[in-house]
Amino acid sequence: MRFLTLLIFLSFLGCRSFPKNQSSYWETQKGNFKYQNKIKFESDSILRADQKTLKKFNHPLFNSTIGNSVYLYSWQDRDKSKSEFTVIDDRGERGLAIHYYILNKWDSLLSCTQIAGKGLEGGYSFETSSKFVSHDTILNIGAITQLWNFDKQMKMEKPKGDTTFSYMIIDSKGNVTEKLFKEVKDLNYENN
Repeated sequence: MRFLTLLIFLSFLGCRSFPKNQSSYWETQKGNFKYQNKIKFESDSILRADQKTLKKFNHPLFNSTIGNSVYLYSWQDRDKSKSEFTVIDDRGERGLAIHYYILNKWDSLLSCTQIAGKGLEGGYSFETSSKFVSHDTILNIGAITQLWNFDKQMKMEKPKGDTTFSYMIIDSKGNVTEKLFKEVKDLNYENN
């Protein structure tokens, strides 16, 4: 009899339903993002000015992935079965970076990918920008430019740099893979 009572209890427990309107934490934050469904991502003077109007946000997710608080930028409705959004990471003197987050509906992180950024460090400038070219593909262009002549200890008369072109492909599980398809090289790293 105890076994039958336990079996009935477990059957009722297994059949309980969860509220259909229950949403993830991030879906409740959707209204705090200034933009919806951005297509192009660049770190430029417009983004720097726009940052002042964005909501600053601190959450353990950001502390564990990029290490500090961020600015909520764009909510992305690319895949309704996931929570997707972009945030701005202000890295101070090293510039701004835009990160694309994909989480499942239970708020578990599936991927965090930097899709744009700009900064200076050690005589070089670094810049990346991205643009959705299809539902699941982002074109990413990255550039590194040498601004300082290390041999002469002065600013370069004619800066030189490398540029990479790649596709960031988002699969059905929310993982992002990068496929490089073109490189333009001017820098010679062995001499620097």
